[in-house]
Amino acid sequence: MLEPASPALRVTIVLDPETAALLDESRLALPDTSVRIFAGTLAGFASNGPMVRATDVLIAQFDAENPREFEEFERFVQAHRNHLPVIAAVHGLTVALTRKILRSDAVDVLPVPFTPDELHQAIETGRHQMLQVQPQARMRGGRILTFVGALGGVGTTAVASQAALIWAEKQSVCLIDLDLQFGNAALYLNLKPQLTLADLLDAGDRLDAEFLRSVADKHVSGLSVIASPRDMMPLDALTPEFVERLLDLAAQCYDVVLVDLPGAWISWSLSALQKSDAICLIAGLTVPGVHQARRQIEVLEANDLGDRVRLVLNRIVTPMFGKADLSQAETVLRRKVNFPVANDYPTISTAIDEGKAIGSIKVRSRIEKDMRAMVADLSSMIGAEQAGPR
Repeated sequence: MLEPASPALRVTIVLDPETAALLDESRLALPDTSVRIFAGTLAGFASNGPMVRATDVLIAQFDAENPREFEEFERFVQAHRNHLPVIAAVHGLTVALTRKILRSDAVDVLPVPFTPDELHQAIETGRHQMLQVQPQARMRGGRILTFVGALGGVGTTAVASQAALIWAEKQSVCLIDLDLQFGNAALYLNLKPQLTLADLLDAGDRLDAEFLRSVADKHVSGLSVIASPRDMMPLDALTPEFVERLLDLAAQCYDVVLVDLPGAWISWSLSALQKSDAICLIAGLTVPGVHQARRQIEVLEANDLGDRVRLVLNRIVTPMFGKADLSQAETVLRRKVNFPVANDYPTISTAIDEGKAIGSIKVRSRIEKDMRAMVADLSSMIGAEQAGPR
């Protein structure tokens, strides 16, 4: 019997735009290797969580003579040293500079410009290092979706928890409730977890994939839930570094990670959003709901996240014939409503009270149809594979 082919090594090369424009990409071909060019800075790459997770070996150009850029490079290498080999690419490379860079735990150094042979040798060094530090590297790659409400009371947690139950029918899924003060995801699923997000926060350096799995409570559907703390905590109890670490670990453990994010913008909100493959903005078809959604969209667009936003209008009253008219809302929002979700208070409230999927409460309801359409479209958008449990 033939063994299944190994997946291609995913290499990302970060080059400044001027250098990238000169590169002949036709000479980058390597067996069992997929090479992608990112024209920009290391900081720009680092802020793109989906791209970082889709990279097995990184080659990053930076100005090693610039103290700020060198410190930025060192921080990135240290933060990813256990799962992402990093190769430096530097103009004016000297022996002294090479030694300095290698002391930062970079696995290799390339001169800029580099020859095809130099590039291929560096990639092979990165491949060897990846297999050493992470033998199960190809298990990475879970997708992260964040649900955030345009304002309070629009049903963000209800939408996130019901979407999680649908995904959990075919994939390993974790729902993480990051609302430290008013999080209700566990209650919406009729769970009473012994451990919560607070235990992960207290773990400090002990936080790893195994500990994360032990904290997650299991719903009867197979869905894993990391609940918000039992006692209210200040929103700034979390840090950007903790949130990034938490989501990276979750993406290693599960096929799909759903994040229930509080509506308030705080220091770590951007970290969670930058890690996300898709951002589901939940709003209601009301004047305040639409205008607040527009404000949130403007902030997301200002942070170069607009292309990841998918707009969900919840509790739409649908006519008996045809569809609800969303044209006025779309004019104000200046974008298409991706997912209208029907209003069915009796069904959703019963599902929440019993901690069940809406499909088990009312078969073939309009709200279930809308939710399944949303999950299917989001799965297609983020490329979530129909994988089995990990």
